Amino acid sequence: KKLMTRSVMTRNVTKQQGYSLVEVLVAVLVMGIGVLGVSALQMVSLQNNRSALASGEAVQLAYDVMDRIRANPLGTVPGQAYDGLAIGDEPPAAEDCMARSCTQMQMVAFDQALWKCSLGGFENNSTCIAFRGSGVLPRFSAQPGLPGGDGAVSVSSAGVVSVTVQWLEPDSQIRSITVDSRG
Repeated sequence: KKLMTRSVMTRNVTKQQGYSLVEVLVAVLVMGIGVLGVSALQMVSLQNNRSALASGEAVQLAYDVMDRIRANPLGTVPGQAYDGLAIGDEPPAAEDCMARSCTQMQMVAFDQALWKCSLGGFENNSTCIAFRGSGVLPRFSAQPGLPGGDGAVSVSSAGVVSVTVQWLEPDSQIRSITVDSRG
């Protein structure tokens, strides 16, 4: 018997290596969506930080005028002389009480004007321009205040002082805070 040897023909089949174009496109799409999501999250975070910064500054400005009222409690009810300053009112004409001595009433006008000018909505007001020019307030570019900032002070007959500060958010919404204190 003759042994027949069969030679087994083996084929060298090479396995495919690498990725197909479809797999690469799907991976790029998934990465793109992820990057867009992270970017949107970052944008919302920045907007919320800006809003929190404005709120914090508004609270500081409210407490600033509260301290001024406590320092000059003119009136039968403490702080009554500061009553009636409304949102939309221009800063009152006032003299620089840091450069010269003032009466208590002049100090009230000075405090109100200085506070209104610090809020940021009255950069073109003549009193604010004079205060910035004389160095009572820093230049507007150095301390602009709140965007569209304005404020109001009211004093109740019971002696409760209410200070409201309002400003414009970047989306043009008006935001405000109110701080109340008993003289």
